[in-house]
Amino acid sequence: MTGCALERFMSGETSFDALQAEAEIERLERAAKALDWRAPTGETFCMVIPPTVYPPREDTDFLASVLTHERLPPKTRWLEIGCGSGALSLHAARLGCDVTACDINPMAVACTRAHFAQNGLSARVLEGGPGPSIDGQSAQWGGDQTYDVVVWNTPYLGEDALVEGALGPMEEAALTDTDRVGLFLRMAQRLASTSLLSNGGVAYLTVSSKGVGDTACEAAWAQGIAARCIATKSFGDGERLSVIAMWKPYANSPFIHHEITISTNDDVIKLAGATGATVRADLQTTGRGRRGRSWSSYSGAFMASWLIHSGQGWPHSTYDQLRVGEALVRLIRAMSGCSANEVCLKWPNDVFLRSGDGSMKKTGGILFEAVSQGDAHHVVLGLGLNVEESGREHAHLHELGLLTNPSAIHPVLHAMVASLFQQVPQLPQTVNTDGVEQEVINGVNLLGPLIYRNSKAAFLGLTSSGSLRLDGVDDAVDEPDDVVWSVL
Repeated sequence: MTGCALERFMSGETSFDALQAEAEIERLERAAKALDWRAPTGETFCMVIPPTVYPPREDTDFLASVLTHERLPPKTRWLEIGCGSGALSLHAARLGCDVTACDINPMAVACTRAHFAQNGLSARVLEGGPGPSIDGQSAQWGGDQTYDVVVWNTPYLGEDALVEGALGPMEEAALTDTDRVGLFLRMAQRLASTSLLSNGGVAYLTVSSKGVGDTACEAAWAQGIAARCIATKSFGDGERLSVIAMWKPYANSPFIHHEITISTNDDVIKLAGATGATVRADLQTTGRGRRGRSWSSYSGAFMASWLIHSGQGWPHSTYDQLRVGEALVRLIRAMSGCSANEVCLKWPNDVFLRSGDGSMKKTGGILFEAVSQGDAHHVVLGLGLNVEESGREHAHLHELGLLTNPSAIHPVLHAMVASLFQQVPQLPQTVNTDGVEQEVINGVNLLGPLIYRNSKAAFLGLTSSGSLRLDGVDDAVDEPDDVVWSVL
């Protein structure tokens, strides 16, 4: 649950008169309901759910399904926000976790405590939850502890779901997201800026397509927190629930800025062994592009490199560039509010946006470089992005109204890169193949049609390695210089 709905009553933004008070008393006097909840381990917990307390439902089962014993080893420091009946925390405690749980509803706090006592388990159950005011700070509802796992089945109904008198303050707080900032975004900010989540810890939040669900990862990246969708569940009415895993990106790796350097790729290779290390420079004198071409350095441009892999061989392909490009255009759209018609991915490694004169111009580029040193194999990602006005023949993010700067966007892109490539124990490395192909199609539509060997060629799809499949062309096309884009 959240404190936002109750805070609106307390602040006087929403009236709470005698009739509403009587209705809330009537709700609290409703009979409790007994039910059995089956945990993922197969154990059944017998529960008694008081009125206004959120019971285990399909979304509870969905979130529980990803909270396996591999992700919850004994002694894991666990925090559940909005614990309701306490079902998920009971499951965690039975697996040996050190459990803290909280809820804004005092009835839910009492309910969870009773269920723990009934099952001979111990937990710290606190009243409160995330919110915009002082009493919504984590010290009140999570104590001063740092947690390895934070779990929240977030409320996802908007204010339009409220009907006059249908929900009381406690039920409204449990079921709706009336926070002006948005509860998911507020939580992402807190995870990024506080010690609530340990380095190496993971937060699991359930989000809905009716709320922030479709752009949850981009919203987290914009706060500097890594995020990856690890599970989805669709319902008959078209709603889709997702579990978003969030963590601090490459928490123990160097994050470096130089005013001037020869090459950020060279700098990050010197940090061999520190996977996830990143180096940004205001100016690089000898930057490298594809096939050893020079990578121009502009004032107001973001230029950085990441050590994606350091160790034994890593199967790098063109598809990795496409994954970065697809994520980058999604991020730009989410942060600027622009449409798919205004920013696109040009296969295989360029980002274009619609400039002020209406034409599509390049604004960014993506490069992977593999370097072998003895038995060690290093893979470096280089990313360039025109952020501010450079006076050149390129577009820049300010033209979309995205008034950021290279320093501010570095942690954002760091979170994005970690979300794509960081190996986090027990988290699958998901690849959005449908999304990547759709972004290539969008780029073809905006910059094409494609010309291959002096003839128009329709795009059919991508190979598993990211090469183009073109109509009437027998072999896949993997050389960018073989393709001409009509609009450019």
